[in-house]
Amino acid sequence: MQQFSFDFGDPEYTVSGWRLGLQVITFENTYGLDPARTDVEGSVIVAGGLRWAGGQERCDGRALIATEGGPDRLRVDISARHEKKIRCTKLILSGLPDGTLLGARWERSPVPDGGVIVGWPRGGVPQPLICLHDPEADEWLYFRSLDDRVREKRFAVYRTDAGVTVELIHEDAGHEMTNETQAPTWEIGRCADPAEIVAEQQAHVERSFGLQPWETRPDVPAWAREISFVAAIHMMHWSGYVFNTYDRALEVLDWVCRRIDGRRVLAFLPGWEGRYYWQYGHYRPHPRLGGPEAFRRLVDGAHDLGVHVCPMFGCNCANEGLENFEQWGARSHLVSAGGYVLQGNKPDWDVSRAHDPGWQAWLNPGAPGWGNRLFEESVRVIEDFGVDATFYDTNASWTNDPNHPVFEGMMRLRDRLKARFPELLVTGEHWYSPLGSIFPVSHSWAPEEFNDVVFARYNRRWQHLNTGDPSRGSTGVHELGTNPWSPPPLRRDMWPTVTFVDGTIANAPERVEQAIEVGRRYAEEFVGQ
Repeated sequence: MQQFSFDFGDPEYTVSGWRLGLQVITFENTYGLDPARTDVEGSVIVAGGLRWAGGQERCDGRALIATEGGPDRLRVDISARHEKKIRCTKLILSGLPDGTLLGARWERSPVPDGGVIVGWPRGGVPQPLICLHDPEADEWLYFRSLDDRVREKRFAVYRTDAGVTVELIHEDAGHEMTNETQAPTWEIGRCADPAEIVAEQQAHVERSFGLQPWETRPDVPAWAREISFVAAIHMMHWSGYVFNTYDRALEVLDWVCRRIDGRRVLAFLPGWEGRYYWQYGHYRPHPRLGGPEAFRRLVDGAHDLGVHVCPMFGCNCANEGLENFEQWGARSHLVSAGGYVLQGNKPDWDVSRAHDPGWQAWLNPGAPGWGNRLFEESVRVIEDFGVDATFYDTNASWTNDPNHPVFEGMMRLRDRLKARFPELLVTGEHWYSPLGSIFPVSHSWAPEEFNDVVFARYNRRWQHLNTGDPSRGSTGVHELGTNPWSPPPLRRDMWPTVTFVDGTIANAPERVEQAIEVGRRYAEEFVGQ
């Protein structure tokens, strides 16, 4: 975490026992309240001017901090105006106790010596909420945003000579930024147990994003509620190495379905379109894997077994070398609020040790060009081959794009697909709380603590693409390479999963059967619950 090398001189104002300060940040500088032009009128702090350079310079501008409540639950509304476009506002709370932080992924840890920054929807917290334990009072302080939209929040926590400081930062949607801002309400308070406030925050998420329980949510087809096992059958690696052809994949499913009812099985197909990632942006069965007819045999054969089929698509990524990229991709790049063109992850696909896949463009599904392309590619595969589900890789690659909103773009993709294919299951790699309202099933992390409240009530997941196979720990097409195998856990929110590469069944049949047994137990204990 970087800090100014001097005392910025933010004035503090005490409200209901909380020490508050405020900064207004544009794209060209940082501004604080000018105490000489700031008045406190009851529960409202009004700054009629701002200052910068640690108080050495003053400028026009306005800021308002309006509070309501008391020391145990204080709501804070912030608005500001400046002659320049405002990037964000920062509410600063100082003099706090030095205790355990419930921060990134809601894991409990001391405040790091150098401080820590976590964020939402990117940056590690599933809700815009963090908590700090007060060891002397044996209670928790909490800090949360009551935003009803997906807009960036950042939380910075660090020590000073006066104790711990917490910064609450709100950034307007990039395509809506002007020289005025009105932040959604911040709430700060105290509670005996973080579970109390997590449940309150989740109720807010339900109201704001229309989340419904897994058993009743309308975007989950009935067949998906019967799933208890995922066969992740890996096809072609980035390098062109083939793990399974389409015909071999059908043999895998036939073997699996002699041990578990096929209607319990979801066939997940990474690398089905050819070279993994390299082919992102153009999806069709690859000749080296058997071509269209063999892929059709795979899907039809899976259906004969009762299995449902889910091919993999890239939500945010495409190869710039694809034909006509300039028509649908060139104006769809993911861009940060400050104008930086993002490249997303940078796997060392070619093991050159350079981590420089310059061909790999990261695109915004909210941009018309890429959004339409992704929809059209998905529709063609669904209609041509009759697949039952679609999986969108890297769907949490969110940034505050000033050109097009990312979250709303993914919601539009889901809505268009479901309108055309009501029985389609739309799934994605990642999860944060509102993202779960778009993708009922994911295969990435969910918080261990409070899982039943914020995830398992609404969503399901299967084990990640980088799960090692039972025979040699191969992660198939994934860039991790190898990952030690362990039996899948039995838990309500996770479908037991096996990664199948070349030789998995031949070399480790007992381990595969062990995992399938977990799938059978899952069906007995959790299907229908």
